[in-house]
This record gives sequence, structure tokens and C-alpha cells, in this order.
Amino acid sequence: MQIDLTADVGLYRGVTQCLPEADGVLELARMSARLKELYSTTEAANIRACCATGVRLLFETDSPRLRLCWRPLRFAREVHTCDVEVEGYPVLTALAPEPVGENCCIRVELPGQGVRRVTVYLPHLRELRVLSLELADQAVFRTVAETRPRLLLLGDSVLQGMTTTSPSKAYATAVARSFNLDYLNLAVGGAVMNGEVAEAAVELPWDMALVAFGVNDCNRGVGLDVEARQTEKTLRALTSTGRPVVLFTPLPWPGQGDKNLGEYIACQKKVAAQFPGVTVLDGYDAITIDQENFIDTCHPNDLGNSRIAEFLLKTLPRL
Repeated sequence: MQIDLTADVGLYRGVTQCLPEADGVLELARMSARLKELYSTTEAANIRACCATGVRLLFETDSPRLRLCWRPLRFAREVHTCDVEVEGYPVLTALAPEPVGENCCIRVELPGQGVRRVTVYLPHLRELRVLSLELADQAVFRTVAETRPRLLLLGDSVLQGMTTTSPSKAYATAVARSFNLDYLNLAVGGAVMNGEVAEAAVELPWDMALVAFGVNDCNRGVGLDVEARQTEKTLRALTSTGRPVVLFTPLPWPGQGDKNLGEYIACQKKVAAQFPGVTVLDGYDAITIDQENFIDTCHPNDLGNSRIAEFLLKTLPRL
């Protein structure tokens, strides 16, 4: 049974826009038009902003299996895995999608019986178009009204999940799953603290924001005056809503060399102290700088992401 992917956009989570293209396929865009414009300054930024980070399909079905196909487009990292979660069961990871021409497909046997809630986590570090969702003939299929609080995520490549081996292993997704939150991940690899991004994000629906920038700011040498100004602009925009805001300062940086990340962390904390509605969490309390936590000189691996998630589960304000 083929599901009409355009009939009800309530099927999708982690998106801001569902834009029909000429062939009738939807672009599942996590960025608003304004955010997409802000991240169009370079091809690399545009690719990362167009990745399906945090984009999910959520539905209920009694089908014993599903088949999902998508068209792969540009990628930030060559991670093609897709996760499928049936509520109450461990996450199933499709490590090697089946190539069908130029497209990718997965077939997953769904555990349990009766009508169950299913979440499909799309490959998080590539741009794609979902082409088809197939369930067993005569299966129940229905979308789910969203009633959970929504977590807004603003940050750089670490928050985007570079480079975990599957989408559900990224710490943002792990935290949202554990707290049973809806979430919108607007993180973009290479991004720096930018008040205009926060001002654009304020226009979207959310209940708590987590902000995590800093390593790129330090690496590029944007300067402490700029960092202070953009942090102030970011926090002012987000706190103007009256909703809780969390500033998660940079993690340890194995590739720091002679750059002084500590100055940028201190700068962010000093600015945040001006805003009573902001909770500050220190990235250096989340994981150590030991290489076992990192896949390279900057990005946490699966283990590092798991440890960050454990830290945030203990320290994040509850919604």
C-alpha cells in the first residue's frame, strides 16, 4: 500500500516548510525562507542547511513492515543511514540502504503487533527527497497530532550531528527522544553565533531553545567584541519570547592548538549573565577532551554524543 506523501503534512516533524516541487515531490525544509537566505552565503553552508537534520516521519500503523525510498542529493558527510523506531522497542538502524537506480530504499520489519507509533529518522547529513512510503496492503495508516513541547536547536556542526553513524545517535535527537519532545534542529555546520539567525528563529513555534556555537567563532577569529555583540543579540531575541533559553558553551576542542577558546566561552558566559531567563551549561562539563570521545579534532563520535546527551538529560530545564 503506497502512502500519499503530499496528502497530510502532519506526517512530518522537524520541518518548517513542505514545498512542492515540479515533479510533485515535497522538499521537507527545516529552514524558513529567511533562514535559508541567511545560510546561502556559501555553497557549503547551503548544503548543510538543506540537509535533513532532525527531519522525521511520524505515523501510526499496524503494518508488519515498511519500505521507504528517497532521492539522495548533496551531502555534508557521506552518512546514509536511516533509523526507524517503533514506540516501546529499540531503534532499528538501516545501515546500508538498497540502491534502486539513483535512489535509495530501505525495508524494515516492524516489531510488535496491532497499531503502533512509528518514527522514521531520515539521514541527517544529506539533502534528499522522500519519494515513497509503502506499508502492507490494507494496513492502518494515520498521522499523529503533535501535542509535545518543541525544542529549538541553534548551533554548528556538533549540534547538527557531525559525524554520528546514524541520526538517532546525535545528542540533540537522543535528548529529545528521552524527554519525549518534538524538536526542530536548525544547526548548520560551520555556523557562528549570529543574532539574525535567532531573530528569524523567533518567528517559528517552539517552547525552549538550546544555543550552541563557539568553536567556529574562535577558529575564524571573529573577535571578542563581535562574539559579545552577536551573543547579546541572539539571547535578547530568544528571551524576548518569555520562553526558557539554554546556552550550551563549546565542548573541549582537541584541535584548538594555540587558539584561545576559553576567551570565547568566558565572553558568552559574561553576556548570558545579563539575561535571567538564560540557563548556562558548560560544554567542558559534558565530556572530556580525551580522543575516545571524538571522531576527529573537533567533532564528537557516537560515544561522545552519548555522553553529551547523558549530561544534558541531568542538567536541562524540564518543559
